[in-house]
Amino acid sequence: MKKLCLILFALGLIFSLAACGGDNHAGDTNSPDETSKQEASTENESTTKEDEEQSEPKLEVVKSFGQAWKDSIDTVWIHSAAIFENTGEVPIEIGETQMNFKGKDGSILGTAPMIYSVPSIVAPGEQAYISETTMLEGVTDPGEYKETTYNFSFDSTEENANLLEVSGVKGIAATDEMSSPYRVTGLVKNTTDSLQDDIRISAALLAEDGTLLGVLNGGVDVGVNPGSEAGFDLSYPEVPREIAGKVKTVEVKAYGWTW
Repeated sequence: MKKLCLILFALGLIFSLAACGGDNHAGDTNSPDETSKQEASTENESTTKEDEEQSEPKLEVVKSFGQAWKDSIDTVWIHSAAIFENTGEVPIEIGETQMNFKGKDGSILGTAPMIYSVPSIVAPGEQAYISETTMLEGVTDPGEYKETTYNFSFDSTEENANLLEVSGVKGIAATDEMSSPYRVTGLVKNTTDSLQDDIRISAALLAEDGTLLGVLNGGVDVGVNPGSEAGFDLSYPEVPREIAGKVKTVEVKAYGWTW
């Protein structure tokens, strides 16, 4: 009897762990060829298998940008940004992303872990933005940088993205060397029926042909009542100064963060 109880307890523990949620899907931009192979394989599977996969969460990096530069005291910086898109049929919660800064010789010049997107929840067909600016320690020449790859976690969710309305968006390029290279201002409106006291905002900077040139992040950390508006001014993280004159379109995402 004691042995039977131990067996039942073990089975119960296994089922309990299997039922737990979390970021149990991973994506990356390191092996595009492998992704193509997986897609080709999926096309050859049965209709039943395809129907099952429709409910699986799918997240892809559809645009990315990376550029290194040297400041006035010879420190090399890197700005990397990406746009995620939910290409599946279920809402997704995006977890942590790690950026890997690769050199032209195949080496890793640095990494940036624990980067989070805005918004963190995306409905099917919707997008989220992510970015980081950091020093490349030990690097003396910006020309050593080749690209940034991304490793990210995500999972399906039943939560709402809690997106808010944005208006009056304006992109402002620096007029002197002392100002931030680029700023984005505008208004965010609380279109929900509850107070929003932590609003996260992100702005994608796009060239005339739609190429991503960087992403700015910020927010409004004072309470905004239902139906009310608040202004925002985004200038972080720093973007390469030379991209400022190339920005033609700014697309902004805002959402109310819930703890």
